[in-house]
Amino acid sequence: MTIPQIIPIPTKKPIDPWVVGKRAGWKVIDASTLTSDQSITADVVIIGTGAGGGITAEMLAAGGLKVVLIEEGPLKSSSDFNMKESEAYPQMYQENLARRTLDGGVGILQGRTVGGGTTVNWATSFRTPAAVLEHWQRIYGLTDYTQARMDPWFTAVEKRLGIKPWGGAINGNNAILSSGLSKLGLSWGITSPNVKGCAALGYCGLGCPINAKQSMLVTTLPTALALGAKLYTRLRALNYTFNTAKTAITGLVCDALDPSGLAPNGRKVTIKAKHYVQAGSAINGPSLLLRSSAPDPYATLGKRTFLHPSASVGGLYEREINAYAGLPQSIYSDHYLDNVPLTGTPGFKLEVAPLHPVLVAGGPTYFGEQHAELMRNFSKYGVVISFVRDGFMADSVGGTVKLRADGSPGLDYPLSTSVLESIRTSIKAQGAVQFAAGATRAFIGHIDANTQGFTNNADFQAAADALPMVSGRVRLNSAHQMGGCGMSADPTKGVVNPNGRHHQITNLSVHDSSVFPTSLGLNPQETIFAMSARNTARLALDIYGCKTAKLTEPT
Repeated sequence: MTIPQIIPIPTKKPIDPWVVGKRAGWKVIDASTLTSDQSITADVVIIGTGAGGGITAEMLAAGGLKVVLIEEGPLKSSSDFNMKESEAYPQMYQENLARRTLDGGVGILQGRTVGGGTTVNWATSFRTPAAVLEHWQRIYGLTDYTQARMDPWFTAVEKRLGIKPWGGAINGNNAILSSGLSKLGLSWGITSPNVKGCAALGYCGLGCPINAKQSMLVTTLPTALALGAKLYTRLRALNYTFNTAKTAITGLVCDALDPSGLAPNGRKVTIKAKHYVQAGSAINGPSLLLRSSAPDPYATLGKRTFLHPSASVGGLYEREINAYAGLPQSIYSDHYLDNVPLTGTPGFKLEVAPLHPVLVAGGPTYFGEQHAELMRNFSKYGVVISFVRDGFMADSVGGTVKLRADGSPGLDYPLSTSVLESIRTSIKAQGAVQFAAGATRAFIGHIDANTQGFTNNADFQAAADALPMVSGRVRLNSAHQMGGCGMSADPTKGVVNPNGRHHQITNLSVHDSSVFPTSLGLNPQETIFAMSARNTARLALDIYGCKTAKLTEPT
């Protein structure tokens, strides 16, 4: 056996823009160091620094506005990124990478750091499918969200963030997917990551140590800070205050956190702004409005929250796969999306997931010698994943964000019959791919599955047909959170209007994935980038009369 080694970080590490910027006077305040309460003012406060918050900050700062950003997580940058799971997961993910739906059935991978999910995702970017945009136009009145009208925004963010088809090597894990699909006669394609100068280290989910991934951490946020924006880290948005009629926000109350980022340190920060932009993503964003007792006359807040439930099938090979190295996701397949009706039984996308020791060790449902054998063969495993496109059928309404007793968010996510059957179909498809690619054994992520796996496709398919598809039995995760502040021209169907403005609160916008009326069926970051850019340009013009809010030209 070849012992997998950590891929060495290139000896010439790039300059960390945050180290240089703070020396130059960037306004970055770690709220855990505050010794007294603070009251601050701004033209606009942006809650969250991920895909939506980063785009919004750069554009509004470029327009000359006084911008304040707040981030619940810490500032971690390339100087901190050492490709160690033991540090990245507790420091940069919600609930130490242990966030789950309220019933425990779906694990939720969600960023909690400066740059949000863009700092810890796998860089995969896709434009919103035309069929999804057409559905939004027809059902939710988003008539301006046509492919033709959105294309310029997609082009702009692709240019800004280096999004283009991957031209580098395909690693062993992704080669399983392309090889298996080809032998089955099924279509596949090449992904378009947001990277420049990528060394294919494979540890994108732990933060890019060479700043190749063009996350908000190394693109829009540094630009906004250089233009005078102020950033507070380890600062949790607690609640809004309102005028008597609850038609406008009068302030945002925040808790400064202690150095662990887990508990308040007793200091409060109150921010007053002309306009408030909520960009804390799905689950977190709706929970802020719930804690604030925000107006919700049609009971839409927190509803229709979607996850892309993702099942996985592992394959054991005689050859080295080394799924920890290389661009994590370079191959995808939309075969099972393109060949089913959008409003029929939910389709699913096929991709792969990188394998790192902690992720692998925590996955199986068996222990002892069998688990030790898995880890001994770590370098010979590959994993195919699927994620289901939810939100287009009458019984597929997603989940509901709720508040726990302590005010923290939880997601109630019952899995519909149609979604569960799609998960079964996706498991069968993944198994077929693994065996077509040459796997000697394939494993189903299910508590009731044979822990020895299956040595041929026929037995695998029979087992997948027989297993009960029940939440908590089938192993599911999701790195995509969408909805809960849905967008609709009709206030009875959504929280915000087609420009991202709250239907009842005049000085609140939402610029993140929570505005999606449905799931997408693909990795969501580029949709967030484009929609946020579109709506920020309108916000700047309508509220501030600003025509110069724009994305920076990349160098």
